[in-house]
Amino acid sequence: MPRGKRTVFAVFCAADNSRLGSVRLHKQDKMGKAWKEHAQKFSSKFCPTCRKRVDTKLKEEKHSS
Repeated sequence: MPRGKRTVFAVFCAADNSRLGSVRLHKQDKMGKAWKEHAQKFSSKFCPTCRKRVDTKLKEEKHSS
């Protein structure tokens, strides 16, 4: 039984726009925090093409309509 609907966000490198992974987040949690507040955990990741830690961008992915 599903507890809530989550949205898939793709994590991209801010320097060269390469894809670094994906994250499943609730649009809004029980405490009233939006997904952008939870995305701060993913603000810096290692990019294999740049070969250093870079800032990231999150984009919502659309899977089905």
